[in-house]
Amino acid sequence: MKKLFLTLSLGFATLLANEKLLNIYESPTCGCCDLWANYIKDKGYKVQIHKSDDFLKIKEKMNIQPMYQSCHTGVIDDYVIEGHVPEDAVAWLLKNKPEDVIGISAPGMPQGSPGMEQGYEEEYPVVLMLKNGDYKIYGIYKGHNLFKTN
Repeated sequence: MKKLFLTLSLGFATLLANEKLLNIYESPTCGCCDLWANYIKDKGYKVQIHKSDDFLKIKEKMNIQPMYQSCHTGVIDDYVIEGHVPEDAVAWLLKNKPEDVIGISAPGMPQGSPGMEQGYEEEYPVVLMLKNGDYKIYGIYKGHNLFKTN
């Protein structure tokens, strides 16, 4: 019994040590940003929200090109999560840690994406933002679901 308790305790301690903080920068008046933050928390991420009228400064600091921008910016493990990115794409980024990438984005505010569920689900790209300013399409989503991959 003591061995089982010790094993479970060590496993829990390892889980806590590996938990990373996702800092989210958003406007104080944006409701969909809060919905995305709740969605990502429900998926097991530890979240800290920073509401400020200067939230756009983080986009400039992190070199997020205007074509990839959305209403909120997350930063985790030195990567940017821009906009309403589905969790499976975030998990892929954090697992694979591509060196030529600053982060991942769901540009704009796609209808039906996490935090933007208003009935209609449009197809939208989720892109890897490259350090050189270019991008690669990670996948095409419809709602929360990966629809097509490249």
